[in-house]
Amino acid sequence: MRHDAVTWLDFRADDLARARDFIRSLQEEGVIDELGFLALLGRFSDLLHPATTTLMRSARYFCFIAGIYRSLEREGVRASQIPHLSRQRQDELRDVLSDTETVGVIGRDAGINLRQFPSQIYWSGLKKLGMFTSNLSESAYQEQFDDIRRSRRGYQDDDKTPQGPEGVRFWSDDLPPASFLDSDGRIRPGATFKLTRAEASDLHKRFTSRFSESLLSHMLKHRLIGIDWPWECPKLPESLAVWVWHARNMSLLVRGATLQYYSLLMEERDKLRIEEDTDLVAPIFNDWWIAAKEPLKKWRTSEFVTVPTVASALRLGNRGDRWFIDGWLERCVAASTAEALLRDEKARHLIRERERRVKPAKARLKYEKHLRQWKPDRVGEGIYQFDYRHSIGSRFVSEILDGMERGQ
Repeated sequence: MRHDAVTWLDFRADDLARARDFIRSLQEEGVIDELGFLALLGRFSDLLHPATTTLMRSARYFCFIAGIYRSLEREGVRASQIPHLSRQRQDELRDVLSDTETVGVIGRDAGINLRQFPSQIYWSGLKKLGMFTSNLSESAYQEQFDDIRRSRRGYQDDDKTPQGPEGVRFWSDDLPPASFLDSDGRIRPGATFKLTRAEASDLHKRFTSRFSESLLSHMLKHRLIGIDWPWECPKLPESLAVWVWHARNMSLLVRGATLQYYSLLMEERDKLRIEEDTDLVAPIFNDWWIAAKEPLKKWRTSEFVTVPTVASALRLGNRGDRWFIDGWLERCVAASTAEALLRDEKARHLIRERERRVKPAKARLKYEKHLRQWKPDRVGEGIYQFDYRHSIGSRFVSEILDGMERGQ
């Protein structure tokens, strides 16, 4: 899904940063939100895998960014220099990691044309984990470097231990040492994504203490790795199981509705002789039906809207999210077969109305121009629509547990 323009009437730096991250997340492969449920996806993702975003790649970037900035503070860098030096150090980090890692290096392909640096991607997570202790945005923090330099003028020790009057501190006092930096604050050759034991233990403590009820913390506590979907995790406590149950059903419902939407698009393209699409949807929809029909029959959306933080993400109004979810779920439960649901006129009407509501100017079922631009190459064969950043959280869990066991 692509958005050509977004307008803010009023915003702060943090709000703008979050909005930019949100828009870029839409461009990530695998994140397809044809019918406007990304707000709900984000709320469930924050419940299950907090302090993560879809653009994150490795847990050690938290340590990399904290280490780079703490080093720049010690060097007494001027505020006017810090944007350039921060980007320069992150470019060096990218170059080193490109030699040592095969996947997950942010900016490997973009190189000097990288538009979003790791620090921008990880900044909100650094704050949520308490590694960065201020509410400042990254740019606002950079503006504090002249004050930081003045407050450190009394620091004289060779090992750069604070010895003079100290100003405000922006980083947690108990962060582990940045072993990936040399004495000049530059990235050591050979640096990798492997966490040291101290780094892994620190991240483990922060996730499990600050987000004790999250799925990510549950996986860390029970050493759960290699699990493809949130609802496949064992030993879930009751409160977490409720979130996961609703998240699974939401993913199933949106996947089924999206497949029906694709079916409608293909029919319209055939009518206009735009392109003769083969019947891609029916067999995939049937596989989805086999997996989804029983869970969705048991789903009570009246309970779903009481999940903390989720209800506030729902579109309100006579034709809001509840109208669509309840209406389409009712048609699903009433259908006797996958084919019956796929051809159900009431369900199809709901899909058409949903599209008009969430993208009125670009509705493919209404405007031929946008219908012609659509290609059925991302129909896919999966049962679920969203994994709620589970792939990111799972990687973090694996890296943290590995670092605690085998880190130096």
